[in-house]
Amino acid sequence: MTPTLLTDKSRLQEIYDLRVTAYESSPKSIYVNRNTFPNGWFDHLDPLEETLHWIIEQENKIIASARLAILQDLKDTNEDFDKFELPPDRPFAYWSRLVIHPSYRRSSAKAVLDNVRLKYIRDNQEIKFALCCASQDRWNSLLSLGFRYLGDFMFNWDGKAEQKIGAFILLNSKV
Repeated sequence: MTPTLLTDKSRLQEIYDLRVTAYESSPKSIYVNRNTFPNGWFDHLDPLEETLHWIIEQENKIIASARLAILQDLKDTNEDFDKFELPPDRPFAYWSRLVIHPSYRRSSAKAVLDNVRLKYIRDNQEIKFALCCASQDRWNSLLSLGFRYLGDFMFNWDGKAEQKIGAFILLNSKV
């Protein structure tokens, strides 16, 4: 499985729809499903030039995606990261929205997309750190990548519901 950086943002709708499909086949379907997100799951960060989306395709169809938004302001994440003691340096990366089509969950897609994002951060010294929030099923993966647990906060599923999740930071070791 080879990740590709999405350059054609007209394909973002495919990613938005994949997010709903992936979440509908998971325990998080109570938060993300076709009823709550009939037009796909997206936010203000997705179309920004500073937001990178990696995809994995099978027969020209996106079967997995992950994003990394390069930001200056914590408020742009719409999360409660400012309650943690964070480095003042900017920019930082917001590591989020990894999804894999249910038919490909046993593939290497998760590791491939995590590693391509990690490499991007490590290769770009201007990125001082990365922030991520994740439910407990993702914690071990993040810790193995070098993220450090910061604490918990309530994650807002785009105004639909809240869930207690963990916040993580990855310091860019090349800085």
